[in-house]
Amino acid sequence: MKSLNAKVNQFLLFWILLVVVMIYGQAILIPITFAALLAMLMVPVIDFFDKRGWKRVFSTIVVIVILLAFIVMIMMVLVGQISSLKSELPRIEERANELINYLHDYIYAIFDYSVESQKEYLKSQVKTLGESSAGYFTTLLTGVTGVIVQIIITLVVTFLLLYDKEKYRAFFFQVLKMEDRGERHEMLNQITKVSQQYLLGRIISMSILFVLYYIALVAIGVENALLLAGAAAIVNIIPYVGPILAAVFPVIMALVTFDTFEPAIWVIIIFSIIQGIDNYFVTPFFMGGEVRLSALATILIIICGGFVWGIPGMILFVPLLSMAKIIFDHVDSLKPYGKLIGTPEGETPSKRFHNWLRGKLKR
Repeated sequence: MKSLNAKVNQFLLFWILLVVVMIYGQAILIPITFAALLAMLMVPVIDFFDKRGWKRVFSTIVVIVILLAFIVMIMMVLVGQISSLKSELPRIEERANELINYLHDYIYAIFDYSVESQKEYLKSQVKTLGESSAGYFTTLLTGVTGVIVQIIITLVVTFLLLYDKEKYRAFFFQVLKMEDRGERHEMLNQITKVSQQYLLGRIISMSILFVLYYIALVAIGVENALLLAGAAAIVNIIPYVGPILAAVFPVIMALVTFDTFEPAIWVIIIFSIIQGIDNYFVTPFFMGGEVRLSALATILIIICGGFVWGIPGMILFVPLLSMAKIIFDHVDSLKPYGKLIGTPEGETPSKRFHNWLRGKLKR
């Protein structure tokens, strides 16, 4: 009984300490984790240059320049679209006031809460917001500065990981005390493959979603379609939660720029169709079904990631858990945990859908 209590206490103490370290060390752990995933993604590029006789320092610099150019391009597009949105603010404000008045009347009709009382309450909230606007501005400025610093740290760590990738691979082999050297190579290759396919699959999926979202918003007539489509595509990197958040801003923009609710309804319908196409066809095809986690494990790890690291945690914890599952599957004492968090025989919902569809088509 004492040994069981000791094991339980050790287990709880380990997870408590791990969570504490991850929360208080997130400023450095988040960029390092992003850097590790990016380094595994760009390993084929480094190998390509190595085969052609390039010195490692030059090939690594080229990779960092590629990543930096990609980040700068996204930021420039977002800044340009946000700047163009300023010209539409007066009309958006006018339409927003109309919707607020409509909402006032609706609340009065349903809850018998007078319009004057509602306006007084809103005025008090706006006054409070105005008094703390300096604090919000400071927080925003600090957040932007923090993001820039983390991007710099991520790129620097990515450079170092790629420059000495053989050393870190050898360290991984030494840490894994397995008798079968081939099994260690297989495990590392699977971990690298999961990282590459997850990140590359997400990038391709987001690019296709961006194009589809943009076409849909332009067809509906929603203004600033480029900015809204880009934001919606980026948000989709968060599993389960992202697809819901993706439609929020386009729906709001449709509500404040049109005189009817019909465009907003069309946005919801078309975004749902596009999301279904991505879930069952685009993402499974490009990610290759490598992230074989059960729905429960995925949802729980997203919640834990949001609690520990916020939005970066919701993005990073899914591939990290997938890598942990690979390690579990190769260590005898941890195999039960791999089966617990994985899908039955590695089968995903999208794969079951494909099998069902293939069966229907054969009839």
